[in-house]
Amino acid sequence: MSTADTALLVAAVACALAVLLALATIYLIVQLRRMRRGQRLLLGADQQDLVEYAVGLLARVEHVESRADHVEQGLQQVTGRLDGVLQRWALLRYDALEGTGGRQSVSLALLDAGSNGMILTAIQDREYARIYIKQVTAGESDLELSPEETRALEQATAL
Repeated sequence: MSTADTALLVAAVACALAVLLALATIYLIVQLRRMRRGQRLLLGADQQDLVEYAVGLLARVEHVESRADHVEQGLQQVTGRLDGVLQRWALLRYDALEGTGGRQSVSLALLDAGSNGMILTAIQDREYARIYIKQVTAGESDLELSPEETRALEQATAL
């Protein structure tokens, strides 16, 4: 084989490789454009790349987590305050004095979540009314309870 033939063969192979490289470059450019189009669709037009998007997303997630922690702390404060609110009660009407009629006497138990509170009793007669208040701590009264007061307390603690 002559040098001219060798040169022609080398030129033909180089030309074929150049065409292959050109086709590969065109293919890669088309793929890159598709990827960028998909990235713009996913991220929006104002974002530059996935790293910038991920950093922005991380900042938003951290902001949401801090807000969630703040809301959780507020919820714990509200829950603590609600435990001290009178939230369970029972009302019991009865005829304390035989013959007065009308079941005008009443015992009212008012308790919070820890069964702390009071029992208010009003004994009604035709000529007078008496009101008694007994403190309740952890479901126990500081004074002896009447049967009606005990029933009102049991009903309130059963709720």
